[in-house]
Amino acid sequence: MKKSKLLIYGAGAIGRGYIPWVYAPDSYDYYYVESNSALRESLNKRKRFTSFMTTEDDYRALQVPVAECFAPGAEADVLADVVAVITCVGPRNFPLLEPVFRNIRVPVICCENDANLPEQMRRNTGNPNIVFAIPDVITSSTARDDLLLQDPLAVITEAGTFFADEHAAAIVGNCAYVNREELAKQWAAKLYIHNTPHCIAAYLGNILGVRYLHEAMQHPLADSIVEGAMLEMERMLQSDLEIDHAFLQFYSNKELARFRNHLLCDPIARVAREPFRKLAHNDRLIGAAQRCLANGIVPKFLMTGIMAAFCFESSDDPDFHIKYLLRSLCPEDFLRTIIRLRESEALYNLLLKHWDANLATIAELKNEQ
Repeated sequence: MKKSKLLIYGAGAIGRGYIPWVYAPDSYDYYYVESNSALRESLNKRKRFTSFMTTEDDYRALQVPVAECFAPGAEADVLADVVAVITCVGPRNFPLLEPVFRNIRVPVICCENDANLPEQMRRNTGNPNIVFAIPDVITSSTARDDLLLQDPLAVITEAGTFFADEHAAAIVGNCAYVNREELAKQWAAKLYIHNTPHCIAAYLGNILGVRYLHEAMQHPLADSIVEGAMLEMERMLQSDLEIDHAFLQFYSNKELARFRNHLLCDPIARVAREPFRKLAHNDRLIGAAQRCLANGIVPKFLMTGIMAAFCFESSDDPDFHIKYLLRSLCPEDFLRTIIRLRESEALYNLLLKHWDANLATIAELKNEQ
């Protein structure tokens, strides 16, 4: 049986590790566009990779053939012949695809971690076929060392649910195609009960000097901060959006189990990357804290997580300079000029009030290295 062609922008964690479990390689030929030249060359040389899915105590393996992996801008010929495009390039890179999406009319399924991006892209390109999707899953950008010995391109994912806008339902896959109201509820849970505590766990792990997220969660203090922030997110969503409490508890329990899962080998560097994006006023840290305060909730644990993000150190990260800014400015100037909080805002004053206490918590974690 002739297979349909699928073009995926981004051969990282979601694009390589999870999408093949959603859109089966038995039904689709996989074409990638990838900017990392070393990864691109490896995919074109090996012509396949392995995605390992966690089970209760082991892994299932899926072999994924790769038809071709293009450098950005070299994919024009295959674009004319694909049934769908999937993007997994990250919110900072997604706008760069605007010229491509002006001229195609197949469904574009956007798996970026920002629900606003598809609407912005539809507006900028005049293309109505760009829709949002939520991979409700954790997928590592790498694999355990013994699995990498089997396949240097291996990645690890878990079983999850792929929630996608029903307007793309013609693309057959292992999906939950839902209306935009349900998608909005799932996104609220993903943004605040997954993304917020997930990155906090990673920033705490960075301070602890560990490699994987589950290693951070093995430290009782870090685990308690993450769980506390998650409970604050539950209370905020129940108050602000009136989301059913049973659903929120289910979601929190699911996420805590994921964060603690030693089989996932989720790298701290992947989850903690680009702290300034996560500290944006409409995103998972500062934005979440503002929503808590608007609903009468003082986000004690979330503020500790925010301080951990301020203290992030990684010379390989595009936002590596955050640590230098924190050290070179007084707290008031850092919050005003870098985080862009106003002196009149409650969050500005609360962060200052708890500044020394949160730095003491960070120091306690450093002593546990």
